[in-house]
Amino acid sequence: MKFLEKMMDNKQVIMYNAGVFGNITDELVAAVNWPKDVPTLSFSFAPFAPAGGAVKHGLKNNYIIRYMFGGKTSTLKPLGKALKGSPIVAREPASAKEAVAVTQDTLCRDSAAQKRKAGPAFAKELKRYLGNVRSGKVKSVLLFKNGRSVGIASYIDGVRLDGKKSSTFTWLWVDKRLPRAEYEDARFKATSWVLKHAQPYLASANFDYSKDAQQGDSRMGMQPYRIFFARKGKHA
Repeated sequence: MKFLEKMMDNKQVIMYNAGVFGNITDELVAAVNWPKDVPTLSFSFAPFAPAGGAVKHGLKNNYIIRYMFGGKTSTLKPLGKALKGSPIVAREPASAKEAVAVTQDTLCRDSAAQKRKAGPAFAKELKRYLGNVRSGKVKSVLLFKNGRSVGIASYIDGVRLDGKKSSTFTWLWVDKRLPRAEYEDARFKATSWVLKHAQPYLASANFDYSKDAQQGDSRMGMQPYRIFFARKGKHA
């Protein structure tokens, strides 16, 4: 691919090939064609291992920024550590209603400040996502301790730009009130389930300020390869 070759152009996103991450600057973002009615601008770049597991950038704070991490599923490893005799039980939702209820309880509990930080484009995306949970397109595993909900992991299948089958790891939540060994076991059960069921490629998108999530993806073996910009305010 040539630097700045257009890779995608539709009503939701316009995407360019940036070659390497270092080419993505404030000047580049300002110079490319990004129509006001297209909510997202994206650049793909060669995957790399960020220092400390999280991407650092010097871009201006004019946009909501997210990174896409990814890798071959067969090369990835689960988070956490299995606990012998663990009280944590993992199972798939008994119904779409249960899947939606747990997703809403864990993914949609953000404060008003967090919602502003994520931006209005993400609010619209979240609404579409919950629709995919209801329809069964999103696959989930639920975690319980003595019947109490303590975790969820979810993914959705899709196809990459090159036509290869892939999954996107959409959500992971584990109750931090669990004892440390049980918390690590819950993460192990959740991420092992995703890796077992995902397509040959797995991706995960995280906000630039979500360092813990990025570091988790890095520990699994995924690397950043795409960046997304959304406008702040009413145009997002």
